[in-house]
Amino acid sequence: MMLISFNRNVLFPLSIMILSACGGDSTAPEADHNESNAAGHAGSDTGSDDVDDPVSEKDPITVVTGDVERSDLGFATLTAMSVTLPEAKLNAKEQYQVAHYIGRTDSEQNEENIDIPIRSYTATCATDTRTPRMFVSVSLSEGTRSQDATYGSVYELQYNPATENFEQTGNATVLNQCYESHGITASQDCSRIAVLCNTGYQANATDEVDADLIEQYGTDWMKTEDNESKIESRIQNDIGLMVATNHNPLIHFFTEHFDLTIQDFLAGLQANFPENNFDSTTTFNTIKGSEMAEEMAYIISQLTSTDHADLLDHIRNNSYKYNDQIWLLEWDGNQSLSDKPAAYVVNKMHGGTHLGTQELIYVDDDSQGRSSYAFSVTARVFDGYGSSHYSAGLTVIDRDNWKIDDSARGWYWTCGNGHVLNIRSFYNPDRETYGALCTSDWNDWIGSSHGQLGTIAIKMDVASSSTEGVVNHFVPATSAMVSNGGGHTVVPVDFDTNLSVIVSPKYIDDADMERFLINEVGVDMSTSSPFDAQCAEYDTVNCFISYMSHEYWERNGLYPTVERQGLYSANTLDTSSLTRIGIAKVDGERGRMNDSAFHWVVQDDDCQISDPQLIDLQNGRYLLGYARFQCLSDGLSFDRIYSDRGAMRMLVPKDFHVMEIDSDFNVLAGPIKLPNHGWGGLDEPMFLGKGKVAWTYIKNPTIESYGGGQQNEWEVMVYHSNSVAN
Repeated sequence: MMLISFNRNVLFPLSIMILSACGGDSTAPEADHNESNAAGHAGSDTGSDDVDDPVSEKDPITVVTGDVERSDLGFATLTAMSVTLPEAKLNAKEQYQVAHYIGRTDSEQNEENIDIPIRSYTATCATDTRTPRMFVSVSLSEGTRSQDATYGSVYELQYNPATENFEQTGNATVLNQCYESHGITASQDCSRIAVLCNTGYQANATDEVDADLIEQYGTDWMKTEDNESKIESRIQNDIGLMVATNHNPLIHFFTEHFDLTIQDFLAGLQANFPENNFDSTTTFNTIKGSEMAEEMAYIISQLTSTDHADLLDHIRNNSYKYNDQIWLLEWDGNQSLSDKPAAYVVNKMHGGTHLGTQELIYVDDDSQGRSSYAFSVTARVFDGYGSSHYSAGLTVIDRDNWKIDDSARGWYWTCGNGHVLNIRSFYNPDRETYGALCTSDWNDWIGSSHGQLGTIAIKMDVASSSTEGVVNHFVPATSAMVSNGGGHTVVPVDFDTNLSVIVSPKYIDDADMERFLINEVGVDMSTSSPFDAQCAEYDTVNCFISYMSHEYWERNGLYPTVERQGLYSANTLDTSSLTRIGIAKVDGERGRMNDSAFHWVVQDDDCQISDPQLIDLQNGRYLLGYARFQCLSDGLSFDRIYSDRGAMRMLVPKDFHVMEIDSDFNVLAGPIKLPNHGWGGLDEPMFLGKGKVAWTYIKNPTIESYGGGQQNEWEVMVYHSNSVAN
């Protein structure tokens, strides 16, 4: 049964569980089932005379007028129309090994099987007028194969009040210098447009740029585009250590050699290293690890000159790595997009596994007279053995002087502990600070008896590259960069408060949390008082993290966590893998959530819930969207990765839903299922002015009627809240 909860003691059956709060001070945890569930009831102000209940199960009424499809959601209207991508090209597929919140794009095993669109980005401007504009960044492909050439692109749409949707202006460009285009932004008056362009290794050596900001202002780590010098130094000084420690794939030179065998070296190993007891069981694969560096160096020293040269080629072919560059391309608003933009090198740490989004934000003339860009992106550095290490950075660019000052604002490394799977930047205009929400696959603080825990953390622009962000929550993860859940976005409320939106499974059973609160914290469960302040005094932050900390450090088994099925696959999906949408109030200064916890605003006891969206309608209301994925009742196998197409169920939703809430998580209207429209799981719709929100995505985005992950005609959608008069 699925539920809606208005009070911790009163439950009503409905089609989806929407956990509603009535004011931040009325919160009380109900185990991990609702770590900060609420007393009171949901608001009933729907903004429409046609909707009396905060939850509507009615199907939208849809009519088509000309080129515009209009759906009446009861509390809002959704308009949709087709748009043709630049030069009528197909959009590119998503890159290999991109982590979505409950799936990953290596899930289909064969890279050719990836069948979801690459992340796209939108920027709106002139939102205080009747005819706002929207600019879209989407990567294009020459064909349907993974090896087909891809390009960036940008195109413009103009809002038409008569149709309540957009018209294509014809202002568009294909960015041949970019193999992908990502984050896009615009000044409020549309006088400045900028996009992030992913381009190749040392691309500025062949294509002209206006400035290389990394070479001028970056640290040594930020300037490191390859590892050639490190590998050559290791070859000259520690080749034995290098091969012994980076065993796979370097040892393959020996194990796959056409005539070399361990017998060729065994007598010498026995004579030079008698303490190791080398015998008939010794193989090349046992000469492994730093403790075998001298032994491996001896083997290498015995090679013929031809074999030695071949080994060096093998090491270089398997160890050399190269980062790509990211450029910021900028147009004056009076220019055509087909005009040559100004180009600035802003990142040289992008490479290897493609993770997360690349958001770009522009702030024009803050209270200190500063104009700035900021973008977030995963980052890669190299060790001396041919391996890579991944984290993420937030780069802030002084637009007035085209300067990066990492010591003042921004950082290039260490958003969360471990590999960063997803990162999204945000800006609080009241506090005038940037920050980023990131998901990592590890943490050094709290472990779990049921698998590894990654972190969801917030890190602000004033932090350093050596410090981690503030932990908000955890995700089940593996060090192979696989997770179930993650942080999606941060939405500012005011100077002191931001809203953090995440996807996560349940960790703590209700009865266990209640016993913990009564026996350890000493709370009176008969009251509706908030307990997170008491939990913070007892241990740390809030009741959820206090419980997790106690369970890990005490290790007495009194307060267990939910036993979890494996992250990769199983014969069936079970309840421990079900995810839900949580929102928390975090402080604007550092992203802390002391004395507060996540409100699980959407959860379903049958289906995976993911791909959230939260957009400020700027009238005290927020548009909340979510998608429903594989369900227990489907009776299908559970495949997060390494499946022959079965894992598409973790990447393509069954359906999409929208609702309106306030900043205290009261349900004001909805939810309602959209009529075969949706959004990309890593995309983010944009505010369009006067209760309107706009975005673009492929047609037929749900799994039963899936139109495919590559299309040259997309849809542009505009949500019109009835709470704001047009």
